[in-house]
Amino acid sequence: MFGSRASNPIDQWPDPDVYTHSSGQTLSGSEMRNINRTYPGVKDGTLTEQISYAITNMINTLDIDMEMDLHEASPEYPTVNATVAHERATAMASMGVLELQMAGVNMSLEPSPVTLRGLTHRELGDHTNTLALLMETGNPSQGRLHGKTGEDLIITGKDKYYLKAHELGYLYIPYDENGAPLDMRVGRHLQGCIEYMKAFSDMYGAEKGEIIMTGIPTYEDLTTGGHTIGEYLN
Repeated sequence: MFGSRASNPIDQWPDPDVYTHSSGQTLSGSEMRNINRTYPGVKDGTLTEQISYAITNMINTLDIDMEMDLHEASPEYPTVNATVAHERATAMASMGVLELQMAGVNMSLEPSPVTLRGLTHRELGDHTNTLALLMETGNPSQGRLHGKTGEDLIITGKDKYYLKAHELGYLYIPYDENGAPLDMRVGRHLQGCIEYMKAFSDMYGAEKGEIIMTGIPTYEDLTTGGHTIGEYLN
């Protein structure tokens, strides 16, 4: 899956000069279509705000215990190969990060900024009882330094300009001639989901019930185990 979290201008138009979030925070007008700037949403707001509201309402209605928002980011973006956690989820996330490191997945832990509104880890953590996490993995096709965008770049993550940028010290992810392939990026997210669900069960299983997981490919499966995403999708 490859796309954008921004609503299509065909469905929501025009962008205002300035977007005022429900908290009063002001942003560039185009951010009104960025779903990760519109949480917790507005019931009778724009299409994007209504979708954010629906997700927030679903979490409250179903009393969902944990939420994980999976993102990809530019390799030159500082918060990448990272998990961002709401303060109520920090202890659980810390346990998961330690296990990820043991599994060979380099992951940093970042606090959810209190003053930046509209993001899942901030607003869902504040407006619901869920333990809110967001994971970022580095995708060269999402950045600004690559050459031609195409299927090969998306799947292999190989780009000579990013290789040069790495040599110059401009990137926040490890990067070599092997690129940042889709299998590896998906493997990072899946291993993160596994470890955070285990951490949830360890911390809250006695009270809320354990999360049962079966058949989830691991980071090792998708990077050194000889398997590809396509095998599982087929």
